[in-house]
Amino acid sequence: MQVREAITQGRNDVVVLTRELDHDEPGPGEMLLETVATFISAGTELAIYTGLDPEAGRPGGWCSYPFKPGYANVSRVIAVGDGVRVASVGERVFTMHGHVSRHFATGTGWDMTVHVPDGLDDGTAAAARMAMVSITALQVADLELNDWVAVLGLGIVGNLAAQLFNLSGARVIGIDPVGARRELAQRVGVEHVVGGSPEEVAEAVKSLTGGDGVRVSVDAVGDVRVVRQAAELTADHGEVIFLGSPRASVQADLNEALHPVHYRWVTFKGALEWRVPMEPAPPVRNSTRGNLETVYDLIARDRLHVTPLVSHRMPADDIEKAYQGLLNQKDEYWGVVLDWTTGS
Repeated sequence: MQVREAITQGRNDVVVLTRELDHDEPGPGEMLLETVATFISAGTELAIYTGLDPEAGRPGGWCSYPFKPGYANVSRVIAVGDGVRVASVGERVFTMHGHVSRHFATGTGWDMTVHVPDGLDDGTAAAARMAMVSITALQVADLELNDWVAVLGLGIVGNLAAQLFNLSGARVIGIDPVGARRELAQRVGVEHVVGGSPEEVAEAVKSLTGGDGVRVSVDAVGDVRVVRQAAELTADHGEVIFLGSPRASVQADLNEALHPVHYRWVTFKGALEWRVPMEPAPPVRNSTRGNLETVYDLIARDRLHVTPLVSHRMPADDIEKAYQGLLNQKDEYWGVVLDWTTGS
């Protein structure tokens, strides 16, 4: 059986190629899935595409070229093997699989499937994957009702993080230099948005918080320079959460970066989603499966707004055009769904 699959062949080189699967029918415990829609993770996928992630060019690295990108896939079950109980033929499921037209899945562990609720648009269901990245910032934060939170970077991960903190009862300030992203954040309920130079941002945050600074700052960009800015916006005894994965090498004075930690007891915390167990594992409260089920529930109840964060729906064969738009037209491209049911 032939499938179409996206491959990042090298720096700035992504294509959709056709290849043969090694078997045509699902084996025991397997399901055969036909992809309907996938969503591009602009941070991770573009870091690999551009070579920003150093592992991309290192032989044996986790994302070394050639690499199969993507981890937000909504599919329909078209066949099941013996012993499969997690899904039935015809059902829609979410998986962590990449940009591929058909694939096999077991439905558990790292190969989990989550049922897509009836009535939820395919593209929105795929885009909701990014809220699984964002939600970990909320889950690691030491936060109380009505605390101030600053989210630096209002791409889709930052936007969703701002929405989730807003739902928790925090007072949220969204920070981004791109006006279109600030406007989008306001459209989905983020009350305060700020742009401008670091000095202008600091002054605006100071004014909003009565001079105190924020209890929690979230770096949703993955840039050490943003982390330093976040620390300066954070109140004494507050915390900075690393939500974006830092990749670009930056030369800086480490003393300056750690000054808030020592003198003001500002805590740095990591919030990498891959540290969350895939399946429920008491006494750990959260799991990847549980997080997506929570996200789907919030969308269904119109509490979390994901559909407005999809700026483009494009045929899967146009992935190169989508990558270039996300890289170079940030005021127009902020979230791209790839449609696997049509040609380019």
